[in-house]
Amino acid sequence: MKIALINASPRGKSSTSAVLLEKTKSYIAGSNEFFDIQANKEKLEPAELETLKQAEIWVFANPLYIDSLPGHLLAVLEQLEIECRQSHKVYVIINCGFYEAVQNKTALSVYKNWCSKAGYEWCGAAAIGGGGGIGFMPPELPFNAGPLKPVNDAVVKLSACISGGTKTEDILASIGMPRFLYLLGAHAGWKKAAKANGLKVKDLYRR
Repeated sequence: MKIALINASPRGKSSTSAVLLEKTKSYIAGSNEFFDIQANKEKLEPAELETLKQAEIWVFANPLYIDSLPGHLLAVLEQLEIECRQSHKVYVIINCGFYEAVQNKTALSVYKNWCSKAGYEWCGAAAIGGGGGIGFMPPELPFNAGPLKPVNDAVVKLSACISGGTKTEDILASIGMPRFLYLLGAHAGWKKAAKANGLKVKDLYRR
């Protein structure tokens, strides 16, 4: 099969979406041809569109932005709807900074409605909560162990469906740590970012 791995994170190759796509790729069974597409801008190049036309399967990966998809990705979806009229199977890996994976539901509905309108075949998604913590895990920590295991299990399930070209219900998974610990880490991260940008903690609460 020809499979397009579409990284739609604004952070490109340094993103959590890139990590999740790479793991997905490693779990997809069979003899396949993979195309890596960086969709971190509002318009794909003609060569990228031609590549996507050739792929039977599209696997999108992106972060959640304000309970929906990043603005540039919406523009890309509109472009694909107009310029790629062939039928394709669509899978999605979406992650959010919220601990609860269910926060991704609205964004997945955008994808589903887009597929219905454009004539693509919606095949399912892995929706990850606590995605903000994935990049902060020690590099020596196995992806299939500890706090990352629930995320890994969701990716394995989706990869199995991609391998067989089958559909799945939404697979929801949150990072494997207590919610209060995740929130403590998130607060520490915001404070560190504020300091790095010359701000005080109280500045984070300005309106």
